[in-house]
Amino acid sequence: MLSVLLLLSKYRLRNVPVIKPGEPDIKNYITQSAVVYGLEDCKGRDWFDHISALPISDLGLPFMSPKEVISIDSDEHILEAFKRMRDNNIGGLPVVEGTNKKIVGNISMRDIRYLLLQPQVFSNFRHLTVRNFTTKIATAGEEYGLAIPAITCRPDSTLGSVINSLASRSVHRVYVGEGDENELYGVITLRDVISCFVSEPPNYFENYLGFSVKEMLNR
Repeated sequence: MLSVLLLLSKYRLRNVPVIKPGEPDIKNYITQSAVVYGLEDCKGRDWFDHISALPISDLGLPFMSPKEVISIDSDEHILEAFKRMRDNNIGGLPVVEGTNKKIVGNISMRDIRYLLLQPQVFSNFRHLTVRNFTTKIATAGEEYGLAIPAITCRPDSTLGSVINSLASRSVHRVYVGEGDENELYGVITLRDVISCFVSEPPNYFENYLGFSVKEMLNR
């Protein structure tokens, strides 16, 4: 399990295939979400309760500074939001407003399904702003599932509360808001949470899987 946690956190895999030795077929996958769901079920165990009770700031979260978080203004075009996610290889963006970047919403890559499945509703998608897009899918998107709003926490929130938000809302990221205006302070992902529970022993992958695998994972 140590190898799985390291692959999903430090080595940035989104899922790990499970196979039987000597058999080529993939039996299943272990995902980042599944690990966080598992962590949520560990409440009551001493090791989990000790770590999860800590404020996220004590664990160095969020790892990115506010300037490093990629966001989209509500007045920008929705196509720019999807382009920004593609260009930066990320699955979601906080929607912000104003110079202080107040968090007002969330756009994820899977929201593109509304443009593809409801062309009659989004016929003007080339000129559609993020604000208008989120307003429309709040009602017109019911057939394909409502979009998930921005899930937020505070800089002094505990790691346990963040895990609960990720697991209970089935989301991949929680935005950190600061001040009375809920200004964008950072983002915490599934990978970030997993990394709080694991560290790599010296020469672990070289000894366990071989140096060539370590080199491949570091690319």
